[in-house]
Amino acid sequence: MRRKSTKPPARLLAALLACLLLAACGAQPSPQPDPVPDSVPAEPSALTVVITDAQDTLDPAKVTAAGGESLLYHLFENLMRWTDGGDGWAVLSPGQAESYSVDTDFAGNATYTFTLREDARWSDGRPVTAAHFAAAWQRLADPAQNLPRRELMRIVSGYDQVQQTGDVSLLGVSAPDERTFVVSLQGSHAHFLAELCAGAWTMPVRDDLLSGGSWGDSADATVTNGAYTAAHLSRNLVTLKRSETYYDSAAAVPDEIRFVTREGAQADYDKLLAGEAALVTGLPQEPLRALADSGLWTPEPVTCAYGVLLNTQRPPFDDDNIRTAFRLAIDPQSVAEQLGDPTLRSAGGLIPYGVADYGTPSRPAEDAPEKEAGALPDPNAAPPPAEPDPVYWDFRAHSLEVVTGHTQRDYDADCLRAQALMAQAGYANGGGFPVVEYIYVDTGLAGELARVLQAMWQERLGVTVTVRGVSQEEYDALVLLQPLPEDVQAEGSAPQQVGALGAATGDFTLAGQTFSAPYSDAGALLERFCSASGDNVTGYASDAFDILLSSARAAVSPEPRDAYLHDAETILLEDAPVIPVCSLGGSFQLAQGYTGLYRAPDGVYFLFNVGMETPQ
Repeated sequence: MRRKSTKPPARLLAALLACLLLAACGAQPSPQPDPVPDSVPAEPSALTVVITDAQDTLDPAKVTAAGGESLLYHLFENLMRWTDGGDGWAVLSPGQAESYSVDTDFAGNATYTFTLREDARWSDGRPVTAAHFAAAWQRLADPAQNLPRRELMRIVSGYDQVQQTGDVSLLGVSAPDERTFVVSLQGSHAHFLAELCAGAWTMPVRDDLLSGGSWGDSADATVTNGAYTAAHLSRNLVTLKRSETYYDSAAAVPDEIRFVTREGAQADYDKLLAGEAALVTGLPQEPLRALADSGLWTPEPVTCAYGVLLNTQRPPFDDDNIRTAFRLAIDPQSVAEQLGDPTLRSAGGLIPYGVADYGTPSRPAEDAPEKEAGALPDPNAAPPPAEPDPVYWDFRAHSLEVVTGHTQRDYDADCLRAQALMAQAGYANGGGFPVVEYIYVDTGLAGELARVLQAMWQERLGVTVTVRGVSQEEYDALVLLQPLPEDVQAEGSAPQQVGALGAATGDFTLAGQTFSAPYSDAGALLERFCSASGDNVTGYASDAFDILLSSARAAVSPEPRDAYLHDAETILLEDAPVIPVCSLGGSFQLAQGYTGLYRAPDGVYFLFNVGMETPQ
């Protein structure tokens, strides 16, 4: 999957394997409305969609219910916005900021300066100013607010000082004048524009309305700056009306959008069939099977994968040959097929589909025109064609196509190699290998997946793996790193966790685990396996892996950073402290006769252009 863009776009949390977010069909070009005679007023258009769970707030920094991101993008607009790329996928474009510039110092720290458009207005007619963006970012970073996505601000300079002191004025954002917003970063971050400047959670806020305490809690009290404004808010229905003050109001096709709360796959699909909804997500099994059997459908990307954690500090998985053997003995394609969910795909790596690569890929050598050595240019030749727009690559699709996907896997050959590695470690045909336990959170398909893996390891390696489902609380207690005992804490120091280089990890041997990206960036997932990371529950340590991550952090340009991250993932997969098994996916369906939908990963839908197709 790839998207065309002139800026690096993305899109970023799926539930555990039990709560497979379902969200895919296609999108078509934006419709052209029928011409209406001057004497006949056009009837208002209304669109009903069933893509969200019950919403209890419209405050961008507080929305957590599923589907809330799509809702927010219609009510609010950030510095950058997502527009239709023409292929059904969203691309990054100027939003409330008409332009920006970036300067990078010798240490690689970037400073962005945004110039806001003059005609940006709130729905009550007041101008949108840079101070409204500064207030939103400071509010999100404020530890006293304890907002759910505070760590998005971690890359902004001064964030650590804000956490220590509570003084939000230390955050590296400023508004020198009404139209200038300046952000200073710690380093250069490829995901900055897509995730912070075009994200749903960093939308501007009006501090004069926040002080009243009701902003976001009711439709009437919620002043917005996007293409729509809120007309109704309840747990079963959120209704939006086209804003009269939005600078690009002609770009919004529906006059009204009704977000009806989801009731379940079949009930929602029945609404679609009955003509009561134009868009639904999470299709039931029967239509999903028909889509999968057509061979023309691919699950929508969801930035979530499922795999196995191996405790590298505990025998027998302190032996890298054993870890590699367990990895080779798993056939991810067979696992996905046995689980029987069409939205699952075999995992090609730790990074799931839907996570962005931000660099512009170079032209493949085989596509480059041949040129004779030493030949002079022909002065009569036609000028070369204009350079095409840069291409955005999905990290996983890019890896499979360019980095690691040159050969098909030979599972039988891999199993022979796995058996040889087991014999080399002293466990020929599994003889003498200890019984090991695999734990997982006992919800959804996780138990069925555990049993499939158990059978593969038994059949291919001759080993016995017991599987045990536990509660989330018990899982966390067994797997997560625990604080050091008080008697080894330095006097007066804050509690520390045992890192990967310490002697202890969690009390587990094998564990099923969901891997999701907190934002659309591969580095966010790979960093948890860095030897110094407090999240590295496997105890894995690799100098080569750490060096690549360090190089990626220091990279100013996105192209080399992407390359470092791809190489780091390759090393991680070879060393096998984690074995990715499947990537989660989703599904959606647009009602017949409608067109103009475009979307982003993780079930984010943009409805600005959706309308009935013009009859031919």
